[in-house]
Amino acid sequence: MTDSENSEAGKSDLVVVGSSAGGVSALSTLVSTLSKSFPAPVVLAQHLDPQRPSQLGSILERRSHLPIVIVSEHGPTQLEGGKIYVVPANRHVRISDGHVRLEADNGERPKPSVDLLLSSAAESYGEHLIAVILTGAGSDGAAGAVDVKNAGGVVIIQNPQTAAYPSMPLSLPPTVVDHVVEMEQIGPLLFDILKGVHLAPTEKVEDPLHDLLTQVSAHTNIDFRNYKTSTIMRRVSRRMAVTHNGTIRDYSDFIRTHPEEITELVRAFLIKVTGFFRDPEAFDFLRGTVIPALVERGKENGRTLRFWSAGCATGEEAYSLAVLLAEHLGHDFPEWNVKIFATDLAADAVNFARRGLYPQNVLSELPEDYRERFFERIDHGYRISKSLRQVVIFGQQDISRGVPFPRIDLVACRNLLIYLKPDMQQTVLDLFAYSLQQSRGYLFLGKAETARPTKASFELINKKWRIYRCVGGPLALPLQERMPQHGAGSNPLRDPRRGLLPATIATTHDLTNADLEVAQLRRINETMLRYTNVAVVIIDRQYRILTINAAARRLLGVRDLAHDQDFLHTVRGLPYQEARRAIDTCFREHTTTNLQGLELDQSTEGSGRYVSLTIMGMPIEQGTPELAVITALDITEQVQIKKRLEAVQREHADLVADLSAANKRFGSMNKELQDANEELQAANEELMLTQEELQATNEEFEATNEELQATNEELETNYEELQATNEELQTTNDELTARTVELQELSKQHRLEQAQIATLLERFPYYVMVLSAGDLTIQALNPAYKQLLGSRDAIGLTVSEVFSGTQVDELIKTLRTSVRESQSFTTDPILASVDGDHQSTSIRFVHTVVPINDVSGESVIRLFLYSEKVN
Repeated sequence: MTDSENSEAGKSDLVVVGSSAGGVSALSTLVSTLSKSFPAPVVLAQHLDPQRPSQLGSILERRSHLPIVIVSEHGPTQLEGGKIYVVPANRHVRISDGHVRLEADNGERPKPSVDLLLSSAAESYGEHLIAVILTGAGSDGAAGAVDVKNAGGVVIIQNPQTAAYPSMPLSLPPTVVDHVVEMEQIGPLLFDILKGVHLAPTEKVEDPLHDLLTQVSAHTNIDFRNYKTSTIMRRVSRRMAVTHNGTIRDYSDFIRTHPEEITELVRAFLIKVTGFFRDPEAFDFLRGTVIPALVERGKENGRTLRFWSAGCATGEEAYSLAVLLAEHLGHDFPEWNVKIFATDLAADAVNFARRGLYPQNVLSELPEDYRERFFERIDHGYRISKSLRQVVIFGQQDISRGVPFPRIDLVACRNLLIYLKPDMQQTVLDLFAYSLQQSRGYLFLGKAETARPTKASFELINKKWRIYRCVGGPLALPLQERMPQHGAGSNPLRDPRRGLLPATIATTHDLTNADLEVAQLRRINETMLRYTNVAVVIIDRQYRILTINAAARRLLGVRDLAHDQDFLHTVRGLPYQEARRAIDTCFREHTTTNLQGLELDQSTEGSGRYVSLTIMGMPIEQGTPELAVITALDITEQVQIKKRLEAVQREHADLVADLSAANKRFGSMNKELQDANEELQAANEELMLTQEELQATNEEFEATNEELQATNEELETNYEELQATNEELQTTNDELTARTVELQELSKQHRLEQAQIATLLERFPYYVMVLSAGDLTIQALNPAYKQLLGSRDAIGLTVSEVFSGTQVDELIKTLRTSVRESQSFTTDPILASVDGDHQSTSIRFVHTVVPINDVSGESVIRLFLYSEKVN
């Protein structure tokens, strides 16, 4: 072991946890799962209001088995294993040299910065750092997590589906995240990773590790056997700890029985470093030399440019190329037919890239004018402008088994070939040569690449940044390793999935029967399918578009002729794996397959289009290529109406439940009726909000329609269809308005019934008096009592002030007993004098006393006194 490896092995570990103000519960759960033997220090950073003193330390002390240390201003605090360090809410902190220290107040928000905390810790601890991102709003921590991953550390996030505020964990690019874990399992996972694997003194590392890497290499196209032993061993030990294997041999046996673990191990080995304009000098060379040359050549080719970003990860490189083109073309950019194909093996990375959403810290290295011109400011970050998102087409692809895109002007594949075996490197380079040969395009590799393209296919343009120009196509693409077998009659000259013949042979080859049949199909398209409203696409066994009518172009978002292009990559937003499986099933089983409810154009949430695809095999003759007809039906309106109806039905069910509860309480107190009325009002407000959301959706459709009309005059027919859809949406809005009017009428009926109850109480034939239970003062009288008292105002007087006589004390005693025992009583006839209109009237009453409790039933707040005259 070298000195550097000894130094690396001697480093201690560190855990840094980031959360927001709403994460107190999550932090409490996390610290409660850390055992007393936890080996590493833990630093907690949580955003809180600086005007409010933080009680986080005292809260965590009640749940933690480890001592809690509050980071203070009295110099740097040394980090010790088995302790939890809580960062103040209103100060930035930095970690270096095994200490955590407060930074000077620079007025920035939010505080503390999780990005600053993670970045400084990554610089100091490297592979020995574990970053944990919990529930929280915003995107703080995304840029810091990238630094942790680039330094070789581990990144763990709380499962966003169960997080109270998922914005923080969701803001991290998926290529950065190592583990997505439920809150209760983070503590045990940390302990397993930190515990690692302690090899027995008699166990040799080199031979078992070599056998393990050989096993991994046999299942992938990547050879890790030449990597640094200490780095590989540390990452292997993490997976051994997580899978609970004590030795490398045990882990090798575990992989044989659990092949899915190979994928996790490869993810632990690979560090996907990406960013906007990574290596700025390389992009300066593209801006000054390559892009101008490609633009001049593109003017001669109908203003068309086609780029390919292979291994695009989370999309920053593909969007950087789009920015370069938009900057160079200026106002002419919308007039160009620009396509940038961006592919990667990781589906989650492709989905993240397709959204085009990036936290603000990730764009910190970009010039300010770039952020203003090519990005849209949104909550907690930036989004690539719509004009650039439209030219970048993302797709999932394994480059070692992928399909080459034809007629490419520039291929960017940076620091990807270093992971592949030499023979697979040559296969991929031949793949790029096939894509670039027709345009004599450029190949842009990373400066760390060791692969050397053959001089027969590429000439070196820039040695430092590994930029080449294609001078000829490959001699052949290895069919047996990369492509499926094809039936008789397929044309290897025109099929990008077959091995290629030499270019000199290809240029002199006559048209085959398959080419003639394709030409006939296209003529049929021009004469018949062109004027039908049914969207029709005909493809061959290699997913190549042979013919497509105008209705299909409009529905599927295909803007050019699309002949000979891959159907799966040409249709923007098409679910790649699902569509490919359906097409393969159709060709393999010669059956008709259907895909219902596919959502296209998912880049903007809530504005996708839904289509239904029917894939039918075409009857073929012996020796002709296999073809399939794909018909597409726009079901966006049906899907949206279904969703709206489901939402209305749910609201209707809730409303029915509320009305049922209100009807059961109809005979109760006026307070219950008032509560029912408030519930109905809340339901009415929900319907109004739903109507506003539908109106906003309608406005989005109109804006999108106007943009599409300005871009392409061929979409005028589609514009009329959207107008019809908007009218139907307005009809739906009118129906919701009518339902709102019905609810208002129902509320008015409830108020009428309430007034009827009040009228009934006024016409009650007995004398009714409402008394305060505390001092027996009169609070209300019905008309009968008021008439008896005449013009005298008795409100606020006590019973003894209104009634007089020897038996009044008996009445007062009964009232006190009713209050004390909270029970109703009826008195014997009592003779009392009632003073009113300057005269006293002696009346014999039978009084009924009813105590009325408050809502909680804990105390009597008033009495109802019913008095009936007796002879």
